[in-house]
Amino acid sequence: MLQLVELRMVSLDALNGPPDEVLARLGRFATAHRMDFLLRSQKAGTGLDHLGSNVTSKLADWEIGIETHDDHRVFVAMHQEWPLIRRIETEAGPFDTLHGWIKSEASLSDLKTLIGNAGFTLSEATETAVVQWDTPGEMDTGVHVRATLRLDTDHQPATLTLTAAPDERKALLAAAHEIVETLPFLIVPVAVSNTSREPVKAAKLKLPKDAIPTDAFVAIGKSVAAHWFGNDAASRAGLEVEHVHQLRVAQRRLKTALKLFPDWIDDAWNTGIAPDLKWFGDLLGDARDWDVFTDTTLPAYAASDDPHRKAAWKPTQKAADNNRTDARRRLQEAMNSPRYARLALSYVEWFGTLAPPPNHTDQSLAEYAQKRITKHYRKIERAPDLTTLDAAKRHKVRIHAKRLRYALEFFRSMLTRKTRKQVEDALGNLQSVLGEGNDAAVAARRLADLKEAGEFQKGLAKGFAVNAQRMSATEGERILRKIKPPRIK
Repeated sequence: MLQLVELRMVSLDALNGPPDEVLARLGRFATAHRMDFLLRSQKAGTGLDHLGSNVTSKLADWEIGIETHDDHRVFVAMHQEWPLIRRIETEAGPFDTLHGWIKSEASLSDLKTLIGNAGFTLSEATETAVVQWDTPGEMDTGVHVRATLRLDTDHQPATLTLTAAPDERKALLAAAHEIVETLPFLIVPVAVSNTSREPVKAAKLKLPKDAIPTDAFVAIGKSVAAHWFGNDAASRAGLEVEHVHQLRVAQRRLKTALKLFPDWIDDAWNTGIAPDLKWFGDLLGDARDWDVFTDTTLPAYAASDDPHRKAAWKPTQKAADNNRTDARRRLQEAMNSPRYARLALSYVEWFGTLAPPPNHTDQSLAEYAQKRITKHYRKIERAPDLTTLDAAKRHKVRIHAKRLRYALEFFRSMLTRKTRKQVEDALGNLQSVLGEGNDAAVAARRLADLKEAGEFQKGLAKGFAVNAQRMSATEGERILRKIKPPRIK
């Protein structure tokens, strides 16, 4: 029986030659022992859906099956343990059963408890051409990393799995870094569908009150990763408006998490991850702003104009759409770049090795969450009357409100019912109202920079912006003063 960890990777675009030959050009693979074979795989289903969502959700983290190549028949159980996958495998004899193996393996006790005496249903076997290398991870230590390349058989991207012993994660990640720096591969740090193109929204978190803050931060990092990389995968066949929006929301949730846990941020984050996050976030922000301007704000302005001037808006709308297309193209190119692949890998590597700071080792999550939420609440509570602030300062209040709302979403399972029912809704309303004024201000600036826009259109946008900001300030002030302090149970 072997216990291993895996990191999965997928090719971003067409490789410069057959995938196995491209990988073989790396020094790590050129000297490795290579095997080519046909892998026959069968996945096991349990049919335990009737046992309730708690059991089925836990089983969803497991992938169980049988793999066969040549005369080797291997039982495999894989468990999602973000950012890696724990793989347990045993070569099976001709009369061994998958259920019997699970019952006999102490390392599979959690799975055994879940499935009980339920029988398995095996899927039809699928056959995939595989190239496998046993490659030294660190030449001077003899550490080995197994690399398994599943070749393209159905016009799907090439997939590469790196596997190593649990105490050899450093070598596994070093191999991944070498690959993403030189080849168009991206890690797949969470279980995502290769076929779904639907945008992915943030899932609700359930944090136990007896957890420590570091556990919560890692869980939030994992939630952001599922949101972020889920939309990354869904947008590979075409980056659409909602993909951009959800990617942007994932990055804003991440920024909130970093504000909630400032003592955990170290030099490795500040120097190795933060600059690339800002680069990616700026591209997302630009693409999202052009989407809102082109699809929402500009059509509203055109609709409000006199009918005999509506044709004059068409060149402006076309120019806006061209700018939106250019912003989307820049974002797509960035997401296919080694810099982005390095960012994704560094992100999950950092969260996967996170340790509590010395002054937070014994602090309860409930105590910590209340303290941080109160600090964020005071930033909006102590804001001056919104009608007395300029647009830039009101926008800062909106950012603080948005961060508080995301913070409450992270800690939602720990909030009082009143906070969940009233405060979250009020913050959402405040964010929307102030957002309307900010969108109008952004639209006025963008129209002013468009050479296709006429002076009347620029003046109209400026007038709308002034009026929208005045109205949003008045309504925002009314909402803000009714928001009560959020409370942890």
